[in-house]
Amino acid sequence: MRSRGMASLLLAACAACGQGVPILMYHSVAPEGDALAVTPAELDAQLDFLQSGGFNTVTLHELLDAQDGLGKLPRRPIVLTFDDGYVDAATEVLPRLVQRGQKATFFIISGFCAAEAGTRITQWHKQFLTWPEVTALKDAGMEIGSHTVTHRKLSPLPRDDLRAEVGQSRAALQRYLGMRIEFFAYPYNDQSKWVRRAVEKAGYRGAVVGAGGNTDSFTLQRLTMHRGITPSDLKSMLEDTWETDYTGGG
Repeated sequence: MRSRGMASLLLAACAACGQGVPILMYHSVAPEGDALAVTPAELDAQLDFLQSGGFNTVTLHELLDAQDGLGKLPRRPIVLTFDDGYVDAATEVLPRLVQRGQKATFFIISGFCAAEAGTRITQWHKQFLTWPEVTALKDAGMEIGSHTVTHRKLSPLPRDDLRAEVGQSRAALQRYLGMRIEFFAYPYNDQSKWVRRAVEKAGYRGAVVGAGGNTDSFTLQRLTMHRGITPSDLKSMLEDTWETDYTGGG
């Protein structure tokens, strides 16, 4: 299912990511599923390619610190993000990252997190993480961000509902994890001006989108990872800035 057209679009978009650093957007990792569900074998191949190619995974916190002159990025930095908080983040993704010494940012829908496995929530025919599993991601060195309370499209919401989706998700994550939540992912890439203002007012440091983003800290663009992307495709998506931005790090 390799798509040269999609790879070309993502290649052109790469320069729009924060400071030229690519931000990859994953969703589910499963043997079967929709087009956004990469298989475990595909994820293995992609992570192995990044590792063998000398890419260093960094968090959005590290990226923004470098952008603000508060830190320095390693050579060939790249950000991995996983949206929604499906249970496969714990069962499929985390072990693979830990095995390779890599890290990622997980955007969690707080309202879909159950207290324990016995009460696990299912939406869209998929199961979601429990709070202990989200805590395990944090304890393993992963970055945690917010993806709202219930994953509704934000622009059409009344003002109070918008504020609740954006602010209460951050508050819940901070309460359960005992850490500051700095980053937000817009559901459905809906980043209208009033939605962005609500995200800024809620205290986030930055936010990510998919296509249509840029280098601004509240509209950081990501490259969509979908089923069928091979290591060769990923190399093509990244090589536009490989010899410039990536070799300039520390």
